[in-house]
Amino acid sequence: MSRSPAWRLAVAALAVVALVAAGCASSGDDGPAREVSAVDECDWPMGGQSPARTFAAPCATSISTATAGDLTQQWFFGTDDVVTSSPAIVGDSVYVGDWSGRFYALDLATGEPIWTFDAPVHPSVYAGQIVRSAAVFDLDDGDQLVAFGAGKTLHALSTDDGTPRWSYELNPGGPEGDPTQIESAPVVADGTVVVGYDGHDARGVRAGVIAVDAATGELLWDFDPDLGAAPTGCVGVWSSPSVDVERRLVYAASANCPSSPEGWGDYTEAIFALDLDTGDPVWSFQPHEPNNDDLDFAGAPNLYRAGGRDLVGLGNKDAAYYALDRESGGLVWETQATEPGLERPGSNFSTGGFIGATAVGDGLVLGGTGVGPCPCLHGLDAASGEIVWQQPLAAATYADAALAGGVLFVGGTDFTFRALDASDGEVLWSQEMTGAVSGGAAITGDRVVAVAGIREPGTNAPSETSGVTMFALAGDADGDADGATATTTTEAEVAPAGGVAVRLDNEPGGGCVGSPCAMTFGINDPPPGVTPTVRLLVTPDPFSIEITATDLGDPAGWVRPGSAASQV
Repeated sequence: MSRSPAWRLAVAALAVVALVAAGCASSGDDGPAREVSAVDECDWPMGGQSPARTFAAPCATSISTATAGDLTQQWFFGTDDVVTSSPAIVGDSVYVGDWSGRFYALDLATGEPIWTFDAPVHPSVYAGQIVRSAAVFDLDDGDQLVAFGAGKTLHALSTDDGTPRWSYELNPGGPEGDPTQIESAPVVADGTVVVGYDGHDARGVRAGVIAVDAATGELLWDFDPDLGAAPTGCVGVWSSPSVDVERRLVYAASANCPSSPEGWGDYTEAIFALDLDTGDPVWSFQPHEPNNDDLDFAGAPNLYRAGGRDLVGLGNKDAAYYALDRESGGLVWETQATEPGLERPGSNFSTGGFIGATAVGDGLVLGGTGVGPCPCLHGLDAASGEIVWQQPLAAATYADAALAGGVLFVGGTDFTFRALDASDGEVLWSQEMTGAVSGGAAITGDRVVAVAGIREPGTNAPSETSGVTMFALAGDADGDADGATATTTTEAEVAPAGGVAVRLDNEPGGGCVGSPCAMTFGINDPPPGVTPTVRLLVTPDPFSIEITATDLGDPAGWVRPGSAASQV
């Protein structure tokens, strides 16, 4: 899970684009408490829609390959910071959190905030406080809660008004700089909340999977993938677990081992099954020998049936998808969709492969891969793993996929949210967003709720263009009747070009501020025969950024084949 300076510089350059377009922020008042709807089978109450994490809408919808082109934006809500967590939708409410630690309940029809909650800040997080989806669930007493991870604490709030009901903190009283963090979306099944937790590869810091009582937050079990040995830093769980309630099994997956072969164990870079009631391990599948290539499992295991078998499938940062027998963990098929985005072999740094979760439906496994060799969107036969289609137009993505009515929804690093024909990858509709799309969409009825935002991890300045957008079919009776984009109230509105001067309050150190410094290429290598030089200059007040490049050669050499740029 390491990140290189080149990666940070590339993300910072994208953040500049968003920052320059940012306007003034305003905050609205929280709305009153209200009655909430019980979770319905047609809702999208958690990341992946259900404990099976198929990321597919289970009920009939008017969204189809014939109608997807009629989607229109109904509202945009500007959040306090970046949103990479996929929304949850129950009844008339949307639940989502941002990197600042603010959690929102929004009105599905209007985007107006109903209530907000500010989670206590954990200072030692890689990117943001809330980075993954929440889960909404009903209790036996009729109450309804929403659970999500913020920093190293799992919170549960009343959906009525955001009142805290319980919290569970990992490693309480840990040392200063404790990197423990929940980067996993909780799953709720049979009165139990299950979530993974990570230690960011730090030796001496525990990582694993916990289960707590959904009503009280009381710890039920804590699975330690190091099996009681000293923490290795080789078993972080930032993927999101799935649950097969009938089999009483939890399926989870783990990250890489930067110290490999030292520290490598049976649950490193593994998909594994645990007993839902006890947390005891049942089986483990490892596709790799010990390595230093940063080949994490990062998405969420899909539980589905294909070819007469119950399967659990998950993609890896090696850019392969693995389908296993759900009972035994035996490999049924594997498919190499593309190549991993390794900076260099053994560098313990990869930007590519499957990172966002895949969706399953219509006999296909559907999803995208990160920065690395493209095409970056893939459709695989769910029973055999055969590649059915690959999409060259869309850019790399870290977002979860979502499926409804034969239409695949996924956003990407090119600031674009797309609807594609799930059967062949044809783009049916696209929408420019306010930032890179690194969170998945949630779908209920004819409504699609998406998120966007970007800023450089480790910086203090929040993003002012991040937020949540709701799209609906033109003429939707619950949306804008004439199909036009509806008026919206937001916390951050984009200002007219040139209307705002931005000052860099937290001036970074180094020679780039006030005087130029050299940049290097780390994400994409220069074309063969080209030796470019790039210079970066940052001016703090008013903030500006200047990048000067020489000896770039033929522009065509830098263009991704099949992309919109290549067509121009």
